[in-house]
Amino acid sequence: MGFLAKLFGGSSEKRRQEEEEAYQRERTLNEEHLKELMDEFADAERMKAKNYRELSVGESKTGSTPAVEYLINSSAVRLYNLMPLDMMREAALIDARGMRLDDLPPEDEIGELLDVKPKDMAAIEHGAINLGPIPEWKRSNGQRWRFFIELSYSAAQGSGRGGIQTRYFIVDGDLV
Repeated sequence: MGFLAKLFGGSSEKRRQEEEEAYQRERTLNEEHLKELMDEFADAERMKAKNYRELSVGESKTGSTPAVEYLINSSAVRLYNLMPLDMMREAALIDARGMRLDDLPPEDEIGELLDVKPKDMAAIEHGAINLGPIPEWKRSNGQRWRFFIELSYSAAQGSGRGGIQTRYFIVDGDLV
């Protein structure tokens, strides 16, 4: 090993091996997290969301078709119509995760799970779920994403029965 190699931390082979080990640790943690999440979402309602701007007037007014809207200027996403509007008004967003589905490296079968719960805006407003903004959504027009959404709501408002209910959703949508 030469003087410069000793001075700057060893050989490039050692550094490459350390990077590979770090990548494998991160990948293992991501796979474990995904397995845990899939166990939690085993009974989740699966939905394919349409582009919000492509909804017909009838679909938009009835609120029966799940939809996704990508807000290019703010790098945020809105999910519409996961539950009826009266239930959404009483709902609270417990957890929100996102995973990109396309353009994964050939050796990867799963994408990285990201926390997409909103940081600087209301989680639910006007019956829509706000997600993000996150840096991964900058210039992400045309990408396919899967969202893992956990909502809680009061099932029997005012009756004293029912209590708090939790529903899980797995929503696939294109950011357009």
